[in-house]
Amino acid sequence: MMATQLNWNELQHERKWEMLLKQKRFALWALYSSIGSMMLGFDFGVAGTATAFPAFQKQFGISFPSQPSGYLVPAKYQSGWFGASVAGDIIGNVIAGQLLELIGRKHVIAVGSLISSVGIVLQVESSEWRLFLAGRLVGAIGYGAVYLESPVWIGENSRPELRGFFLCLVNGSIVFGQFLLSLIAQATSKIDGKWSYQTIIVFQFFFVVLLMVVYPFYPESPYYLLKKGKPEQARQALNRIHGPGDQVLIDAEMSRINIAIASSEEIQQVISKESPLFFQCWQGTNLKRTIIAILPIAGQQLLGAAFVLGYVTYFLSLIGVTKYFTVSVVLYVVMLLSNLSAFFFVEVAGRRTLLIPGVIILTMFLLLMGIMGCIHTDGAMWFSVVCIFIWAIVYQLTIGAVGFAFGSEISHLPLRPTVQSIIGITQGGVGWVIGFVTPYMINPDAGNLGAKVGFVFFGLGVPLCIVFYFLIPETRGLSFDEMDYLFNNNVSCRHFQSAIKTQREKTDAMFDVNVEDKSSKTDSAAVTHQLETCATGSV
Repeated sequence: MMATQLNWNELQHERKWEMLLKQKRFALWALYSSIGSMMLGFDFGVAGTATAFPAFQKQFGISFPSQPSGYLVPAKYQSGWFGASVAGDIIGNVIAGQLLELIGRKHVIAVGSLISSVGIVLQVESSEWRLFLAGRLVGAIGYGAVYLESPVWIGENSRPELRGFFLCLVNGSIVFGQFLLSLIAQATSKIDGKWSYQTIIVFQFFFVVLLMVVYPFYPESPYYLLKKGKPEQARQALNRIHGPGDQVLIDAEMSRINIAIASSEEIQQVISKESPLFFQCWQGTNLKRTIIAILPIAGQQLLGAAFVLGYVTYFLSLIGVTKYFTVSVVLYVVMLLSNLSAFFFVEVAGRRTLLIPGVIILTMFLLLMGIMGCIHTDGAMWFSVVCIFIWAIVYQLTIGAVGFAFGSEISHLPLRPTVQSIIGITQGGVGWVIGFVTPYMINPDAGNLGAKVGFVFFGLGVPLCIVFYFLIPETRGLSFDEMDYLFNNNVSCRHFQSAIKTQREKTDAMFDVNVEDKSSKTDSAAVTHQLETCATGSV
């Protein structure tokens, strides 16, 4: 009965909580789609966590008497493993960016799962660092491909009112994967021998099995099917996603997606008939949108995500924390709870409101951690741990959760899969640089900076705060058409909300509509204005 009270043909941001309760089936499919993100999060920390195991140090390391185990994995090995993993993620993103359009969203999951299985086998069978490196590379190609499917599928099929909620699943799943890793590592740390670390490698098969069991039933993206001229299959997919009980919702979604496709294709033809999609991402107003889309993802790495999320267990052992596995489990529990809180705040507080204060606070706590690294006392050591915990809480509430959602919604509609691929490449590229140098900064056989590594990330964070202030817009409650209107009219990123409020008022006066008709009328006017703008060459 409640379903008939919602007018699915209109944008109703004020009723998003009510809509969320009616989207349970969509939420389950979005969660399945996010398993690739869990795999990525788990794999991201495998090498760094395994390095903390004495058995792993003995197998892959060199003699180093000052270490408790008597062995140390050289920084060059760790950098090589991390670099191979990130390179694999980038390759997987590039491949998936093409396959998403060639074979569809659904089948990318199968391709990525099979590739990742090969990588897992290579890591399990490795007894020296080169074969382990090859396994890291191959496995990451599969993880990168499966991961990229999730934000694309969710972003193009979720209701605009709920887009931020569901896109938060991407980062939430990454954090959950890291939490599982820390939990399993804590349990296996009591095992003697190679299975102490090999268990966490073998566990990755759990994600592959889960993906492949559900894969035959997973609905292809209705957006993709309609774009390929398959309306009957798209309707079947929508029935599977939302359930056949509310055909008013199915009709509304068919109409909404068709309008989005028609609008994007018409704009696409006006902008360029020959230029490849990749190059269009760097032309006209799309250049600004692409830069904005990759900023939060690059910012995550520049503020120390690769360090905290990839090496925290090993780092804690280096600075003198005795129960480093237990502390890392607690840290990931805290991050998981913080990320769940972001699910609420991303639509209530907004994107800009979370991102700008977030990067400022993160930068300040990195400075404090660096200062504590200069003081050689137990109190300073534990204060550094506290700084890491506070950093993790703020990170997951702000740039960690919002970064993925923000990047997925800011791009121009026809370019979304391509921009998502660029986001993945950026995340991998910047992450590779940070992850590659981190072992050299913290390892006893190299920089041995300890908590002073906070100074490095503080130095990167200061200019980031300035860039965020000027380039991060508030996109909460905006439709894709409204964002097109704002970018095409060169509205300052700091004034998006006030500008769209004025535009909505003008549209209301022009069409003489009631308040409840505002969203749909504004979208129509925005599309018309955008097409006119494109036709005059203002893009």
